[in-house]
Formats: sequence, structure tokens, C-alpha cells
Amino acid sequence: MIRAFVGAGGKTTWIRRYAEKYLAQGKKVFVTTSTHMYVENDTLLTDNADEIIEHLESRHYVMAGIREGEKIRALSLNTYEKVCRHADEVLIEADGSRHLPLKYPNAEEPVIYDNVDEIIIVCGMHALHQKAAKAIHRFELAEKCLEIGNDVELEPIHIQTLIRKGYVETLREKYPEKNITIKPNGSRTLYQRAVAGLLEAEMDVALIKEEWFIAQPELIICGAGHISSDLVKMASCLDFYIRVIDDREEFANRERFPLADEVICDSFDHLERYLKPNAYYVVVTRGHKDDFICVKTILSSSYQYLGMIGSKIKVKKTFEMLRQEGITENQIQSVHAPIGLDIKAITPAEIAVSILAQIIQEKNSRNSSSVSKELLDAQEHGILCIIIEKTGSAPRGVGSMMFVNDQIVIDTIGGGAIEFAVIEEARRNPKAMIREYQLDTKKSRELGMICGGSNKVLFIPI
Repeated sequence: MIRAFVGAGGKTTWIRRYAEKYLAQGKKVFVTTSTHMYVENDTLLTDNADEIIEHLESRHYVMAGIREGEKIRALSLNTYEKVCRHADEVLIEADGSRHLPLKYPNAEEPVIYDNVDEIIIVCGMHALHQKAAKAIHRFELAEKCLEIGNDVELEPIHIQTLIRKGYVETLREKYPEKNITIKPNGSRTLYQRAVAGLLEAEMDVALIKEEWFIAQPELIICGAGHISSDLVKMASCLDFYIRVIDDREEFANRERFPLADEVICDSFDHLERYLKPNAYYVVVTRGHKDDFICVKTILSSSYQYLGMIGSKIKVKKTFEMLRQEGITENQIQSVHAPIGLDIKAITPAEIAVSILAQIIQEKNSRNSSSVSKELLDAQEHGILCIIIEKTGSAPRGVGSMMFVNDQIVIDTIGGGAIEFAVIEEARRNPKAMIREYQLDTKKSRELGMICGGSNKVLFIPI
């Protein structure tokens, strides 16, 4: 099999991966270039076919070319073809990109030999959100294709359009007999891996939204009294990562808060150490002084929600003290105080319900979904299953996702018979696709569902 690697952002990386895989299978691997390629330590610098073949036969691997400065250039066509006949796998770097993650080729690029079986288009996922002119080789050509300025930050649709118009369409027209595939490189985050999966499958990258990949929200509770105890119990059912902070050892301990992710015993004067960007904060300390310290500290950071418990008189006094400290009126008015929705709550458990109801209201007015830390950190290979469309009373919203492979399932898209069907489908048919699961048809009744609605689920190999 003869493969040519084109594009940018990882051609050499992919060639190495393929070479390692085939060498592990006992195959003879020949690596070369049809344009230019950097010299590596084991590169054979010759155009002598017999010498290259001898090296290949004895070591099962050879990278060969003609030296040209720090690079090698293409072998003569006769030498190249002769060596190809002795190799099991041939891997060719067939494009140049000047170390940039993306490229738009000119009319003479890439350079594809007639005997190539597969053309692999590479793109660097680290181009996402970079300025276009700094991420794309031959930007003057890409600018016309994408109709964007040089300061535009690249989104997935730009990468997909560039690959499709710059490479896929042209290569398939010019080489209809050759297999054309896309191999993104350098995907680190879950979102990048999902985009890469759609690019590779040539599915519309607009099927997913980046805001669906927001991390699991963090709930930071200042104070470890009775309300906090009930708050933690309820919040643990709502996909929050929970921290409890108090300065009293008899309150801030794991025995009292077994469902919290972290329990911190420290002075509220040190609260700044534990602030997290865009967290949800609940201030329910044992006294006015500590409430003031906590609110003042949190107001200096970024947060999604800040609520403080207290009577109207206490709240008024605290706000006046904040004004005296130079806190702006806009900041003060962002504090939910008295905390919680007005449901006439009396007991600690009822107050906890009112607080969480208000937090849910705020959270869901901004974000469609959120992802657990476990899923964001997962590096396993498998299928990412995402609800991309919902009607009726389906249990989870658009953007909800879970990861599935033969060994594990991470997170949920709602549970029940539909989730079971999605898991089975992902394991039985692990490829990129969209499936719709109706909740109001005969098929849904077969799944054991009695409520109406439907879920459209996107399956992405990652």
C-alpha cells in the first residue's frame, strides 16, 4: 500500500505512527518525499536504489532522499519506483506547510505519484481559535476561499471548508481512483476530539456547539452549617462538583459531608486560594462578619452565581459595607440576597431547595449542557454520543452526552431504555452517524417508553 500525506499540522507525526504500526506487524516500510522533508537521524541520503533496497531488506525500514540543506528532496522517479516494488508499505510526505497547522495549496500542490493508493489529508487541530493569517500557509489563497480577514479567529467550519475546497474536492476530481481520507492531528480537549471525529467522517462540524463542552459546574459553599448539609445532599444529584469551606474543624470534615467532592477547613480570610473561575457560590456562614469577607472576596473574581443568606436588614447592612469598600453598584446588584427563590421556605432543607432552584434557573438560562470532569479528562478511544435534537418530554436536553466503548460508559444522556439502545448501537456499530429514537411510536413502546417526544443522537468516534 502506498500512501501520500498532504496538508499541514502533523504529516510527519502521522507517517511515524503508520510506520510504527506496520513495523510492529513485521512489514517492510519505505518512507520518502515527493517534495521536501526534514532529515532525521536515520535518513539514508542517497539516490542509489540498490543501496536503499539493501537497507530496507536488512532493517525492514528505510527513510531515503537526496540531501538539500536541512531537508531531503524527492528521489529520482526510477529509484522511487524500484524501491516501492520491494516495500510492503510506502509512506510519502507529499506537501509542505512551513510548520503551520493548516494550508491552502496552490495549483502545483500537492505532488502525488501515479502509483499512490491513498491520499491522507492532515490538519492541525491546534489551529482552532488562532488568527487565520498566523495559522494557514498560503493565507492569500485561503482568504479568498474562506472569505475572511487575517485577524479572524478560526472556527471548525473554517477548517472544514478549507480542507474540503482546498484538498478534498480537487483531489477527488483529479484522482478519482484513489482513496481520500482526512486525519486531524493534535486533538487535546474533548471538544477538539469531537470536531476531529466529524472532520474525519466528513460530517458537518456545525452539528455540535462548543458551549456543550463546558465543564461540570462547580458549587462552592462558604459555611458548613445545617443548610449546607442539606444543600450538599441535594446538589450531589445535580451534576455539580461541590466544595465546602469553613474554619471550624468540627463542621468542615468528611464525616459531616461525605457527598462533597472537597471539604476544606481554613479561615475565610484565605478564601481567595479556593476561588474557581465561573463557579457558583453560596455564602451561608455563621455570622455577618464572615459573610462580608466571603462576598467581598468573591466579587473580585469571575462567577456564574453568588448568593448570600440573610434577612433584609442584614443584607442592606452588608451591601452598605461593600459600597464603603469601593464595590460598584452593578457588582452589588449581581448578588442574590436574600438567597433563593421565594417559595416561603422555613426549614434548612426547604431553604436548600430554594437556593438550588435559583441556581438551576441561572445556570440553565446560560448553558445548554455541561460535561463531567471525568469525561473531559478521559483519553480512551470510543464513541461520543450527543443529543443534537430533542422534542417533547425526552429526559435530557440538547448537548447532553456520554462516552461509550466496550469496557466503560461515562456520563448519561437520560438513562432508561433509550440510553441502553444508544449504548448497544455504539458498541455494535462504532462509526459516525445520526440516529433518531422516537418516544411516541410503536418502536418507543417496544423500548418501554410511555412519554412522548424524541431524541436525535449523534455518534462520533473519538
